[in-house]
Amino acid sequence: MTPRTARLALSCALALLACGDAGRRDADDPVVARLGGEAIRESDVSAPVAFRLYRNEVARYTLLERETQRLVDERLVAAEAARRGLEPAALLAQVEAEAPAPTEADVERYLAEHPEARPADAARPRIRHYLERSARVERRLAFLAKLREEAGFAWVLERPVPPRTRVEAPGAPARGPEDAPITVVHLASFASAASARSAHALERLVAEFPGRVRWLHVNLPREDDELGRRAAELGFLAQDAGRFWELHDELFAREGRLDAEALEAAAREAGLAGDALARADRAALARRLAEDLAVARRAGALREPTLFVNGLYWSPTARYAGLREQVERELAQDAGGG
Repeated sequence: MTPRTARLALSCALALLACGDAGRRDADDPVVARLGGEAIRESDVSAPVAFRLYRNEVARYTLLERETQRLVDERLVAAEAARRGLEPAALLAQVEAEAPAPTEADVERYLAEHPEARPADAARPRIRHYLERSARVERRLAFLAKLREEAGFAWVLERPVPPRTRVEAPGAPARGPEDAPITVVHLASFASAASARSAHALERLVAEFPGRVRWLHVNLPREDDELGRRAAELGFLAQDAGRFWELHDELFAREGRLDAEALEAAAREAGLAGDALARADRAALARRLAEDLAVARRAGALREPTLFVNGLYWSPTARYAGLREQVERELAQDAGGG
């Protein structure tokens, strides 16, 4: 082979390699739009909306699972009914009729666990009917589960994997070192008891992992929650005064029990004037709140409270132990260079 031929062969090989790389990139990260001559790829737009896309995938997964189970149950019941010489509806009615009737002890237990159902005498017939209906449903579900088990049914479709969402909140108040390996974004409302509980869980997390957690607060009050919105605006004033976390802790210590007097008292406890909101530029504060709500919307947070741990969604209604385990996994991955 002459030098010129060798150079030509090398050029062709490099060109083919480049084409292969481009092809793989197009498959892994396709172009979704073009702006002039610039390509906008899926990765450019998917990160900020990753959690919203994930929710859609979970909704699809759940629908497929439910419809598959309905189809399987329908076929299994039809086969079992035919084996017994019955119609499917008659078989299910027979199964439900085998459910034990609620006893007086069952009614008393329900009343003890649900004191709001009293007065007991008026509630007993309704409770008995509810327990009877629940027992029938449980009996039917147990029967269907047994049929699926005996038939060797197995659900094999893998559940969507939660993504890492890029939650961009550059102006959010932060607590903890900037280089902390764990960043938790708390989208919350000061007027919410649920947000207060998740804030207390984060306080516990910070105490258990000193120096390892950076905590960002983003306001997410409901549209109809005037007190939550006013508390968020007061938070902006506290942030400007360098007193945000004092106000944050004071407000959440009230467990969502807020009124105008409580807001004024919390402001004074945090070192602000009690009438700080009355003297503020409310239009400017409203714009800042709109920016927080836009952060939540882009992240896919539908309601408060919502947590993102290093971009991974975490439901504050889940057990604290699970949150701690998630943080430990993230720390182990960081230590391993993953």
